[in-house]
Amino acid sequence: MKRFSIFFAIVAALFVSCDQENGIEALGFEIEKNTIYADPEGGVESLFVTSGVEWFVSSNRPWISISPANGVGSTKCSILVDSTLQNGLRDAKLTFQTVEGDQYFVMVEQGGYGKFINLKDTAMTIASATNSVADRYFEVEVRTNVNFKVSIVDSLNNPIEWITPKQAEVRPNLDRPSRPRTAKVRFDWKINSDTTGRVAFVNFLPLNEDADRLEKSAMLTLTQEAAPVIPDSRLGDSLAIVTIINRLQLLSPWEVSENMQYWNNITLWESTDKEILSGEVPREAVGRVRSANFMMCYTKESIPQELRYLKYIETLNIYSNVNTMLLSIELGSEICDLEYLKHLQIGAFGLVSLPDDFVKLGDKLESLDLSSNNFESIPAILTKENFPKLKKLDFIDCRRWSLSNLSKKDTYEDGIGLHFNVNNSDVLRRLLLWDTLEELRLSNNYIEGELPTFTTIVDGDTIPDADVPLWTEEDVTAWGGDTIRNLVGMPKIMPNMKRLTLNLNFFTGNLPHWMLYHPHLLDWFPESLIYMQKENGLNSEGDLVKFDNEPTNYEYYYNFFPGYRKKYEIVEEFE
Repeated sequence: MKRFSIFFAIVAALFVSCDQENGIEALGFEIEKNTIYADPEGGVESLFVTSGVEWFVSSNRPWISISPANGVGSTKCSILVDSTLQNGLRDAKLTFQTVEGDQYFVMVEQGGYGKFINLKDTAMTIASATNSVADRYFEVEVRTNVNFKVSIVDSLNNPIEWITPKQAEVRPNLDRPSRPRTAKVRFDWKINSDTTGRVAFVNFLPLNEDADRLEKSAMLTLTQEAAPVIPDSRLGDSLAIVTIINRLQLLSPWEVSENMQYWNNITLWESTDKEILSGEVPREAVGRVRSANFMMCYTKESIPQELRYLKYIETLNIYSNVNTMLLSIELGSEICDLEYLKHLQIGAFGLVSLPDDFVKLGDKLESLDLSSNNFESIPAILTKENFPKLKKLDFIDCRRWSLSNLSKKDTYEDGIGLHFNVNNSDVLRRLLLWDTLEELRLSNNYIEGELPTFTTIVDGDTIPDADVPLWTEEDVTAWGGDTIRNLVGMPKIMPNMKRLTLNLNFFTGNLPHWMLYHPHLLDWFPESLIYMQKENGLNSEGDLVKFDNEPTNYEYYYNFFPGYRKKYEIVEEFE
């Protein structure tokens, strides 16, 4: 008797168990499916119902009948669907109700003979932004019996670019022309940085518009919310910083619960700063952000547009992004209107280009660090004419991949990083003639070829190039005497360069005369930061990279610059 009690207890437990499949919850009640699709000619569809209690079913449409309409246990129901004369899609709802009062629903959809595209939603609203680019998408559910495409326009019927369909064309599995299919179309969207909302009209059109004429148009009206207004104030700075932290998805979150003056990686303007006292920066800047340092990001897009609200920022550092070798980020214009920005670092971020209006920073920027990005060359926009105040330029370690043989570079579809051949490119020549630069760092890239000599041989004589300035007696006087007198008449290259690094590249050939006899050569620590190229590296021609005339000592240098021997030579004193 005890065994039978246990058996009936198990059976009872099974009947009241809770299972959920295809969105239908079963408490002692289970339906085979929750949606039935019927052709225009109608017919009979089967539906299995399993229940531990009595039930009955009803339809909200007269063109459907169910047999049997009630039951208990395991029952096979026949759903009789009438043929339809209409062209569009029609639907009905079957309601199953148990004697205990629980209700369960099955939807019946029947396609017409005409061509149609039905949208589950015809209006939608999206946010102005999300912290993660992965969340910037929406999906549209479509029921259709035609292949279709998407056209996205504004109110003036102009194409827009802030919404992009994942697929330009959608071809549902239309095994029977009259039977509709469901498709989900994904759309990616961009941040709205304006303080006004915007509207897009997403039209769903047949691929073959002549053959597949729709009974009615299918259009989604999409509204994107406006960006929040960030005030021009200290409060606005704090709001902008918090938003930037979230957008960059910093791996080490900041503590921002206290007053902004105590935040890590932020400094504020103070009334005693010399720039404030001199009037170079207005007094309104006191208490506003002067410098910001954002480290260890996790983003696949450009720097946050909220940076433009840091009106008085002078120094901005953004460094270290995740998986930079896989990224190809085009820097946006978010910071190009910052009036007081002098020092900018965006490093190890995945950048490949600068915007054209980056020149707006030219009359103020003093140092620019774009190291460890994925640039394939030095952007042409970076010239002395565009950036007359720039003193430091850093492009070290712009390698997307680690490569020691440049003859294999073409096997990398997305490029290898900063690579050009000096023999057929004027990029390095342009930089070396930037005479106001004080620091130029180009180490650990893929630059190959021979260093420019800035001279031409004519009838056996070495003649300086016409566009190159020469050392003069005035330079000797300005230098403080005759220390550099032997340079008079020679190419005057980088006269103010206090730090130059060209090591770990793929240079070959000779070190040029202007470098071997440069008045700052020993300041550059040339043995390690100039002469040393990629170890066992091969250039595009398969040649071993190295300089052929690397000096073994600097006796020649001290003979040329007698005044430098005491300055640089280390003399050992013995007791």
